[in-house]
Amino acid sequence: MTWASNAFSLSDQPVAMNRVNRTALLALPIPGAAALIPLAILLVLVGCGPVQSTSGISSAEGSLERARVHDAEEYSPYEYYRAQHYLYKAKEEWGYSNFETARNYAREARRAADAAISNSQEAPWRGHPIYGFERWSEEFEQLKQEMEQAEERDELEELDELDVPN
Repeated sequence: MTWASNAFSLSDQPVAMNRVNRTALLALPIPGAAALIPLAILLVLVGCGPVQSTSGISSAEGSLERARVHDAEEYSPYEYYRAQHYLYKAKEEWGYSNFETARNYAREARRAADAAISNSQEAPWRGHPIYGFERWSEEFEQLKQEMEQAEERDELEELDELDVPN
């Protein structure tokens, strides 16, 4: 036998016998192999474009909803509408199966929604600038009543001006 034929054989047996031995070696159970299968599946799913973009879109939707609850539409409209439009574009790209682009738009939508939440929480002009919400609502109700009374007086004055006989 030459050196080249011995280099690829497991023993001094003929080559046909070596193929059987290699196949038998591959069939031997590996300790912990059952635990590696779910890990391999998880690694494949984490790297999958549709899963990442769907997760990003879902996260952006949650951030946008939190921004809506914090009245970001009123106190931080630029960031709020920016998040809405980025989310719309992310869903559109997802529909065209451009998953990486959809993930990027979803990331931008989430950043804009988080900025809207932050800005709306720090908004200095919530309610009346001096009295706050409670005093503002009381004063508003008082002003509303005064206006209604003034309208009633105007209606009575108009009736008096018409000289309607009693």
